[in-house]
Amino acid sequence: MKSGTTEPGCPLEIALHAVPSTLQTGRDRKIPFERANLVLYNPGRSPVEGIIPHVTLTQEGGPVHDGTAALSQIRHVTVLLPGDAVTWDVYDLLCATNAGLASKIHLFGYKAILNWWFELLAWAEYHLPGDASPRHSPTSRWKFRWNTVQPPQDAITLSIDVINNNQ
Repeated sequence: MKSGTTEPGCPLEIALHAVPSTLQTGRDRKIPFERANLVLYNPGRSPVEGIIPHVTLTQEGGPVHDGTAALSQIRHVTVLLPGDAVTWDVYDLLCATNAGLASKIHLFGYKAILNWWFELLAWAEYHLPGDASPRHSPTSRWKFRWNTVQPPQDAITLSIDVINNNQ
């Protein structure tokens, strides 16, 4: 797991980590595929309310794509009770956020994402109980990419690097 934000006074933690999974590549064919999961977690003792998660995604020097609306469409969250977490699959988020990439994946399959560096930036707006003013978590940034296993096999691994978090 690659940690995101953990800042004193902020009741939310943001992390990105690789999770073993499979990907359907044909009618009856699945390959090992590490998924990138974006996690928003409440390690505190109080509920966190009015949560609006924000995310942007960039593919190797390309335009920045705002995935904030896609986050809510994939999994909507407004309250996190103590100890609760919400998770988003970044592969699905990329497809929902970047129409050009989704089109390439439709045409070429998972190979359209291989060996490209992606950058993910995430933060959240939230309220504490009884607090009228919105607060903002620190911003978390990661660079990640999917790779084929060496020597080339039908298995995809994920590399994740933290970039200058806690801005």
